[in-house]
Amino acid sequence: MKNITFKKKKQLPKGIIAVAGVVLTAVVVALIFLAVKGAVNKNDKTQKNENYTFSTEGFETVADIKSLNGVMAVFTDAQNGKKGLMTLDGKISEKAEHYKFSVCSDVWRNYRYIVDSPLSEYLLLADPETGTVTSRQYHGLKEPEQIPCWNETGKHLAWTDSKGYAGEVKKSDLKLSTGFYPVADSLEEDAKYGYISQSLTLEIALVYENAMDFSEDLAAVKKDGKWGYINKGGVTVIPFEFDSCASVDAMENDCAFAFSGGLVPVCKNGRFGIINKKAETVIDFVFDSILPGSNGIYIARKDGVWGVITIDEEYLSSVMPTTKPAATNSEPAVAKGKYIIKTSGSVLNMRAEADPNSSVIAKIPNGTVITVTRAVTGWAYARYNSFSGWVSSDYITQYVEPSTNQTTTTANSMLLTTVA
Repeated sequence: MKNITFKKKKQLPKGIIAVAGVVLTAVVVALIFLAVKGAVNKNDKTQKNENYTFSTEGFETVADIKSLNGVMAVFTDAQNGKKGLMTLDGKISEKAEHYKFSVCSDVWRNYRYIVDSPLSEYLLLADPETGTVTSRQYHGLKEPEQIPCWNETGKHLAWTDSKGYAGEVKKSDLKLSTGFYPVADSLEEDAKYGYISQSLTLEIALVYENAMDFSEDLAAVKKDGKWGYINKGGVTVIPFEFDSCASVDAMENDCAFAFSGGLVPVCKNGRFGIINKKAETVIDFVFDSILPGSNGIYIARKDGVWGVITIDEEYLSSVMPTTKPAATNSEPAVAKGKYIIKTSGSVLNMRAEADPNSSVIAKIPNGTVITVTRAVTGWAYARYNSFSGWVSSDYITQYVEPSTNQTTTTANSMLLTTVA
C-alpha cells in the first residue's frame, strides 16, 4: 500500500484575521444602526421641510378626504368604508358612520348640506358651523326647479328650467347682498359664465366656461380648459394655467378653490400646490391633493398618505401679498360718467376683459357717447347700446353737452380701421 502524506494547511497571518474581525464588527454595528434608525423614522409621522411641516399623525385609518363646498371635509374610514366630517385643519368633528354627504341648493344659492345615514330613514342635515350631523330631517328638493340665467335677448336675469326661459327675475325674488354672483347663459353643458351684481345687471361679460364665487376680491374662472383668477373689474390677475380640482371635490364637480387668507390650493399638471395673490408658489406642486384651508393649515395627501400641511409662521408672513398699492406711473382710473370715443376716425374695440388680448364683443364708432360705470387703470367699463364691456381709456374723453348751435357728425361717416 502506497504511503499517503497530508500537507499541512497554511494558517492566515494573525494581522489579517484581526482586520477581518474589525471589518465584520463594523458591518454588524452599521446594520444595527440602520435598523434602529429605520424603526425611529417609521414612528416619526412628521416630515419637516424648509418652509412647512407635513404631519400624518391621526390619519392612519383614513382612506380618502374630499372638500364639501370648501366648508367641510368629508373623510372615508378605511376600516368600515363609511364617511364622517373633519374641520379644514384635520380634526374629526363627526364620526365615520354615514353613507354619503352632499351639498344641494333647493333655492338658488341657498346651500344645504345633506346626509344619507343609517341613523335615519330620511335624509339628515349637517351643520356647517359645527361640522356635525344634526337630528333635523331634510324633505326639500335636491336641486332648484328653476335657476336664474342671463337672457341676452332681453338683457335681464331670467328664471330658467329644463324647458328654457320661464320669466324675468325680479330683485325682490333674490334679495342679494352687495357683491358679484356667477351666472350662466343657459343650463347646457357648453354654457358661458359671467357675473351679475346685486342690482341684477351683468357686470362681467359671459365669456368663461365656468365661474366660482368671489372671495377676497378674486374669483376663479375657467377659459380654454384652464382655471385662472380675475378681479371685480374683470381683469385677469392670475393666468389661466391651472387644472380642475374635481379630484378633491365631494361632488366631483369641475371647480377651483377660493382664496382664504391670501392663499389658495391649485392643481397644475395633476399635482397640487399653494399660491398667493401674486401667483407666487408658496407650497411646491408635490402633493397628490390639497383641500381648502386657512391660517396656513391644509389637509393634504402626499405619496398616497393623508396628513396636514402647516406652513411656518415666518415664511407665511413673507409670502403674504402686501396690502400697500404698488407704485405705478400710469394715470389714475377715469371717473364714472359720460365719455366720447376719440380715435381719429377709427372704431374702438369693446372687450370682455380689461385686457388687450381679450375677445371683442362690440366695435364702437368714433364720436359715440358711452356711459362709464367703473374703471381700472388704463380701462373703463362702459355701456354701448345693448353691450357692456371694457374699452381702453386712452381713446375716451369726458363728454360735454353740446350747445344748440353745434353740429354733429354721424358716426357712420367716421368708420375706419380698428384700434385697441
